[in-house]
Amino acid sequence: MAEISPRGSSSRRACPCGALIAADNTDRLCHRCRRNARIDVFGPPGVPAEFWDHLAIAGALAERDMGAVLAAYRHHPQHVSRVTQDRMAGWLGISQAQLSRYESGENPIDRMDRLRHFAQALGIPGDRLWFDRAGIQSQVGPETGAPPDVLAAAWDASSIARSVEETARNDLAISRRAALAGAAAVAVGPALVEPLQRWLHPLQTMSRWSSSSAISEEELAALQRVADGLRGWSGRGGFGLARKAVLGQLDELAERLSRAPAGPTTERAFFIGAELSKVAASMSWDAGLHDAAQRYYVLAVRMAKAGRNDPFAALCLAAMARQMFDLGRPEDGLELVQLAQYGTRRTATPTLQSLLLTREAWAYAQMGQVREFERVVGLAQDSFSQRKAKDEPRWLHSFDEAEMEGVIGARTRDLAAGHDPRLAVAAEKHIRRALDLRDPSLVRNRAFDVIGLARTKMVAGQPEEACHLINEVLPTAERLSSGRVLRKLQDFAKESERHRDLPGVQETRDAIRAMRTA
Repeated sequence: MAEISPRGSSSRRACPCGALIAADNTDRLCHRCRRNARIDVFGPPGVPAEFWDHLAIAGALAERDMGAVLAAYRHHPQHVSRVTQDRMAGWLGISQAQLSRYESGENPIDRMDRLRHFAQALGIPGDRLWFDRAGIQSQVGPETGAPPDVLAAAWDASSIARSVEETARNDLAISRRAALAGAAAVAVGPALVEPLQRWLHPLQTMSRWSSSSAISEEELAALQRVADGLRGWSGRGGFGLARKAVLGQLDELAERLSRAPAGPTTERAFFIGAELSKVAASMSWDAGLHDAAQRYYVLAVRMAKAGRNDPFAALCLAAMARQMFDLGRPEDGLELVQLAQYGTRRTATPTLQSLLLTREAWAYAQMGQVREFERVVGLAQDSFSQRKAKDEPRWLHSFDEAEMEGVIGARTRDLAAGHDPRLAVAAEKHIRRALDLRDPSLVRNRAFDVIGLARTKMVAGQPEEACHLINEVLPTAERLSSGRVLRKLQDFAKESERHRDLPGVQETRDAIRAMRTA
């Protein structure tokens, strides 16, 4: 009988689990561990709680960088077998090339639906996540507390003014780095929609509001002039003097409103505050600060309610819906639009009805519901045809025929890309109509149109023409320094990947990458 080597002998190899490996097994794992490892091909293995405390993973989570989290997960020393990029890409439902770009930071992961999907696929514990407010409070850093919860505040005039004041001061105090760290934490689903349903109810009593310091007509006119001037800055990027000026004015106005008595001029001052808050939201969104943008949109709805202007509140809800579409949450966006439609069912002008219908169509486009999309687009066009410009409020003047055609064209392009390439012809027709009608002074809007047209050309199988359009708009995009424009260019770069072997396409992709890293 052959002599059996004692356990721990140097002639026998040990598996990481502690068991001895059979002499005829050339693998570094025992047969049992190799059998279990095969299961991991179809999904991530179960990991203990301390897995997430490893230095590399904890650091990536602290930096709020999902690409770095994916890389740290793959290289974690506790895995019994190597996790290759191909293997993890299979778990996540993406290509190995996509995963490589995510890990290298070439393509930042900033879409809410993708962040959630990756976290769920890998089983990242909820208390480790930074981007989902479902039971997790947003944190902006040690130098300040968490921003005020604007969704939970009471719906009375004094509480609204106080909430605006606290939020603006908090944002003025935090650093750029801290603001960016909390940018992705937004409320979604019932946590977002249900509190906003309070907008449909009458405003709470103002009996405890101050009875002194009334706002005069002269003061109101001065506030309006300042607001009108700041509104023109909304396309100049999310940080710097412009955003701070808006937040500073919003803070001063809220402090003033907290001491003002109920009355017509106070209500009009609240409406001016709603306009400023919407501008702050737009600037925050452009900078990629989705959490801050959502807060200011909510505050704009609340201030419009205190200003007795439900149609403007509906406009702000429509803007919030656009943000949800941008984050890959079409169901949430649709609920917000329907809330706005219901709240203004008796007061909406034809232009507001048309705008809300285009937002409803946007949701159907993202959900791939072609027939519903076409039906609602027809209703939007019918409503718009009934408008009388002189009867529309000034804050709806930006939604003109060019804007409507641009939205319809871009959403038709989405359907062409995801469902029926034949729709690219209709998409191009609408976008070209928008460009023909668009005011030349609206440089950023025209940039969106051109990028949308280029993406339509890509869907239609015309990559050279698409890149020619992008090359024409790149100098404008660089001057704008707009985060949203840059993200649209990045979308184009992703969509052009399958044509990267064409020299012209690769040159355009390199130019977009250079602009992003500049």
